[in-house]
Amino acid sequence: MARVAYVDEATAAESVGIAFERMREKRGKVTNIYRALAHKPAMLTTIGPFVAAVQAPDEIDARMKERIILRVSLLNSSLYCTHAHNQIMAKMGFSADEIAAVSDPSNATFDDPTRAALAFAEELTRSPGAVSEGTFATLRLHFSESQIVEITMLVALYNMVNRFNAGLELDLEEY
Repeated sequence: MARVAYVDEATAAESVGIAFERMREKRGKVTNIYRALAHKPAMLTTIGPFVAAVQAPDEIDARMKERIILRVSLLNSSLYCTHAHNQIMAKMGFSADEIAAVSDPSNATFDDPTRAALAFAEELTRSPGAVSEGTFATLRLHFSESQIVEITMLVALYNMVNRFNAGLELDLEEY
C-alpha cells in the first residue's frame, strides 16, 4: 500500500488535467506516479514534459533507452520501475531473454555501444562521483558528446524516479 493516497482524477486540481491526459495517451491510463505527484500540481505539470523529453527517442533510440532505464531500476532495486519497464519492454517487442539480459549485461550478447552505455549507467548509479576514466573513454568511442549528455540525463532521471517511487512505496500496476 502506497504511503500517500493517490489523487482521484475527479477531485484533482484543474491544473493537473493536461498532465493526466498526456499520461493517459502515453500509457493508456493515469499511472500511480502521476496520481501521487498530483498532490503537488506544479511539480507534476513541470516534470511530465521533462520526463517525456528525456525518454523520447532522439539520438539514442527507444530500445537503448529502455535497456538503460531497466538496468538503473534493477541496480536500485526499484520494484515499481522494474515491474513497469519489464512490461513496457515486452510491449515494445523485446523477448523475455532480451529483457532478462539486462540483469547481467556481462553475460549478454549486447553490441559494444549497448555494453558501453550500460556500464556507464551502472557506474553512475552505484558511484555518481566515481565513474572511471576507462568506462567514460569506452563510452566516448561509441557516442557523441550530445549522445553522452542524453544518456547521462536518462540515468540521472531514473535514479531520481526510482527513489521517489521507493520512498512512497507506490503500488505496482499493469501497463
